[in-house]
Amino acid sequence: MCRRLNDITKIIATENHDLSLNPTDSLCFVGWQYSLNRNSKGSRIFEREAVEFLQNHGILPTTMTCRNGHVAKLHFNKHIYWRCSKRTCQRKMRIRSGNWLEGSRIPISTILRFMRCWCEDLTSIEWCQRELKLSKDTTVDWNNRMREVCIFAVQRNKKKIGGEGLIVEIDESLFTKRKNSTSRMLSQQWIFGGICRETGDLFMEEVPDRSAKTLLTVITENVKEGTTIYSDCWRSYTTEELNETGFEDLKINQKYNFVDPKMDIWRNKKHRGTARHQLSTYLAEFLWRQRVRDQDIFLAFLREILSLEK
Repeated sequence: MCRRLNDITKIIATENHDLSLNPTDSLCFVGWQYSLNRNSKGSRIFEREAVEFLQNHGILPTTMTCRNGHVAKLHFNKHIYWRCSKRTCQRKMRIRSGNWLEGSRIPISTILRFMRCWCEDLTSIEWCQRELKLSKDTTVDWNNRMREVCIFAVQRNKKKIGGEGLIVEIDESLFTKRKNSTSRMLSQQWIFGGICRETGDLFMEEVPDRSAKTLLTVITENVKEGTTIYSDCWRSYTTEELNETGFEDLKINQKYNFVDPKMDIWRNKKHRGTARHQLSTYLAEFLWRQRVRDQDIFLAFLREILSLEK
């Protein structure tokens, strides 16, 4: 669990620290032949390839009809748009309307490259400024857009972990926001997380406090009955506090087996710098990446986008 929580700090850090990849290697790494030809014709060719790729994966439509029911044709000029093929109509429709790209302004080819890089943890502000020519604000906005997909994916597939004969280790961690790397602590956010030893499944929950009542609520909402729970969190509570929250009843009625490990396996509490109001999106990204760790993460993300449309 400690290792997994360390992983999430890497996700948080990638936006603020450059990964120092060789520019040429990094461009090849994303799987795209990046043309050094910066003229408009070369740009349109690259845009066409990006659009066709997203069409082949269902992100962009392959056909379109205007509001009058006429078949439209896709045009690649300065802007990419659908235009009704009927001479008496000639209505135009933006290719980004009504899909996940709606509201975006940067080239579709750049969006696709950003998506591929994000899947490989290559979207730091410095990297995107250098390789994709994106501003700091645009980079932050697109990182947030990607995490929004993770939020919906995690919420849609949320499930309890553990079960009969399985062990779930539970830890509490404190994420904090520091000011200018000084010792002054700003806002703090407690996180309860758990990981199943046998399956690797995990959960993380933002909580308002680390009280016994809060911890037991997190357990009942995220851990299956019959699970053996390893945690030393109980050491922070008195017997009276545990009894008031129904701790003994929980052990009997829900059939949980609580174990206080002899060794303190949760020594390292986390003090990391990320904005508190964005912490839930980082947690969602971390959980989603863990769930698809054995898949092609880029293709998995494309499937998540498709799920948003359903």
